[in-house]
Amino acid sequence: MIAISRRAAVASALHSAGPGGLSGEALACELGISRVAIGKHVAALRDLGYRIESSPRVGYRLLEAPDACIPEEVSPRLGDELWVSCTGGLETGSTNDDAKAAARAGSPEGTLVVAARQHGGRGRFGRVWVSPSGGVYASAILRPALPPAALGPLALVIAIGVARGLERFGVPTGLKWPNDVLADGEKLAGILLEMAAEADTVEWLVFGCGLNVAGPAGPGSAWVRRYSAGAKVAEVAVVVLDECASAYRTFLAEGFASLVGEYRARGALWGRDVVVRDGAGRVVASGIAETVDDTGALVVRETGGTRAVVAGEVTLRS
Repeated sequence: MIAISRRAAVASALHSAGPGGLSGEALACELGISRVAIGKHVAALRDLGYRIESSPRVGYRLLEAPDACIPEEVSPRLGDELWVSCTGGLETGSTNDDAKAAARAGSPEGTLVVAARQHGGRGRFGRVWVSPSGGVYASAILRPALPPAALGPLALVIAIGVARGLERFGVPTGLKWPNDVLADGEKLAGILLEMAAEADTVEWLVFGCGLNVAGPAGPGSAWVRRYSAGAKVAEVAVVVLDECASAYRTFLAEGFASLVGEYRARGALWGRDVVVRDGAGRVVASGIAETVDDTGALVVRETGGTRAVVAGEVTLRS
């Protein structure tokens, strides 16, 4: 079960109390801390954007919580057994960088880092990832007991989890190999994987997800509230992260072959004329995207036959 901070526990208790509020004494007894500590946590929550009213007869009453991907809103709602802790804040440079630092320091699998916005977010091949308020920015530490060669499909596994979560909010998802999640053909989310490994051992792996919830970040962007007007950022984060955890555990237990049908059903490239380039911009395949195989490779039909591409950047040709 996930360990939540005292501050998150105070926020969760105030959510649960509803309009009736909760006295400082009751909060202190419930959480096993002093009333002075409760007062400090309430002050910190107000700094985060919580509107908390206090009065002698009622105690503390939550009037409004920030609509943001912060640990105080995310961690008490997480349900999957994979998650063990959740840290972060209103803003960071990059949740992936923070998670990598935590992984190097020995943080266990299931450690999450979340933020309401990033000022140094990035995508694949070092591209800038615009990360304004109103999005989900989350990274997770994984320590799979698998060799690096077996982890080729993991970005696709996480994409399946993101799609499952978004579909619970009514979003019609499509998956663009290898790491994009689309809605009505527009990009809605991206996934970034980074790891430290030796030839046959993975020390740690971090996956990051950037997801547009509240509104368009640029041309060609989809957003969750187009399909689910009342969706809260933290609620979307929780559902998506729990579904990613579920897909990951299935992958560990049964392999990608048990998930490939789901990926194929959501594939947005099948039958499209594509060019696949490597990180240096060199063309590695050009033709009609047909499917993904059981290893997660993209199968492209070229003039002389089919080619299975294990990594690259896909663009569509007119």
